[in-house]
Amino acid sequence: MDEYNPIMFSEKRLKSSLPVRGLGEPLYFYKTVASTNDRAQELAQEGAVHGTLVVADEQTAGRGRFQRSWSTPPRSALALSLILRPEDITQAALARLNMLGALAVVESLATLGLEAWIKWPNDVITSGGKVAGVLTEGIWMGEDLEYAVLGIGVNVSPKSVPDRKDVDYPAACVEEGIEGKVSRIGLLVDIVGRIGSWLSMLDSEQLHSAFEGVLAFRGQPVKISGADMELTGVLQGLTTNCRLRIALAAGEVMILGGEDMRIRPVDMNKDLATLN
Repeated sequence: MDEYNPIMFSEKRLKSSLPVRGLGEPLYFYKTVASTNDRAQELAQEGAVHGTLVVADEQTAGRGRFQRSWSTPPRSALALSLILRPEDITQAALARLNMLGALAVVESLATLGLEAWIKWPNDVITSGGKVAGVLTEGIWMGEDLEYAVLGIGVNVSPKSVPDRKDVDYPAACVEEGIEGKVSRIGLLVDIVGRIGSWLSMLDSEQLHSAFEGVLAFRGQPVKISGADMELTGVLQGLTTNCRLRIALAAGEVMILGGEDMRIRPVDMNKDLATLN
């Protein structure tokens, strides 16, 4: 539909579709940038308003959790960061904002016919592997959130898929999943619109139910690991502040979560299509 002509992914075309649901204006569009999240934080510190959107065709120093690199080759993927200034948000609710970004991607991919799930806390996976990652960074003034930057990267074309040796979880892309071409601008605008739709319901039961409805590995044995622990149990679901409920073999249910924790299916060789 568009992408193999780089002219088609342009600031002019994107700006004509924005703002959507109150997000995406002003737009800062870059042919190349080190990190859209870093650039968004610079703009936020300069006073950029709620809804400001940073987009890059190429990202050379993007990052995810644990400071892992996230490469965005030119003409192949999405790299975007939104500056958000929601009112009365707690630090616990910031985890919901992170998963909201992942949920928006899952819902957008569904419109393309591609089923996807959220791999807690910030990845989007399909039966082929990981297609997107989310990184939310907040700046606090005491107990008040000054601003949050919601960054999203999506592997769109095969060119965007990193080598298996460079990732700790199998990677995939959207076009391989649907066996067709994807408009990056169309996908980006739809994702931003879905973020805007959910943003006013950040603390709602409806949003929590939506998270659990697309939570990968729910009801399956998983391995949880962190800096000083590792355990195996069955993933039951999420608490209201997006921590994991894990049922251990002895019957005890543990509540787990944290920046240093990661989740994997017990059998990584199992067909990833059986995700939930």
